[in-house]
Amino acid sequence: MSGFFHCVKNSHRNDFCSNFIIKIYEMKFYPIIILMIAGVFLTSCNTVRVTYDYDHATDFNAYKTYNFHQKGIDKLELNDLDKRRILSAIEAQMASKGFSKSESPDLYINILASSKEKINIDNGYYGRYWGPYYGGGPSRVYQYTSGTIIIDVIDNQKNILIWQGAGSGLNVSNLDAKADDIPKAIEEILAKFPPPAK
Repeated sequence: MSGFFHCVKNSHRNDFCSNFIIKIYEMKFYPIIILMIAGVFLTSCNTVRVTYDYDHATDFNAYKTYNFHQKGIDKLELNDLDKRRILSAIEAQMASKGFSKSESPDLYINILASSKEKINIDNGYYGRYWGPYYGGGPSRVYQYTSGTIIIDVIDNQKNILIWQGAGSGLNVSNLDAKADDIPKAIEEILAKFPPPAK
């Protein structure tokens, strides 16, 4: 148990989440309760909920270059600021993984984006140790826009989809946070690209 929290404490991804879990551990709660809360809270600290799929027969080590599928990018229904943020974030992630951009690429990357209105109900529960009172309080209802980003990776020579990652639940209503949240979402979506070598 102590090893797990040592790893969490030294994680640089989210200090707030790590400190929250460490405080729970220091309260001497039962281990099973700690693990349950830790799992739920770490999941909630992600910018998006990620799913992905890929062609298991493909050797991803054979790919070295990429470019964007321009027709798909042109059809992307986003404002120019968010479109540039997505493209720049993908370029940064691909470079960090050893891929270079090319006019004759091994891979084409296409992007899809959608959004829908959602309603969230906050019951005002803060808990005994984390807020001014214990127990429920007045509910607060607010509406926000939840965005989904899908990244398709296509084999240029075969013209087939070989990898797809999707991130859902991005709060695009928060204009002040989008500049930071979009790159984080792209990083989370591409975290498992390319898949490990066979």
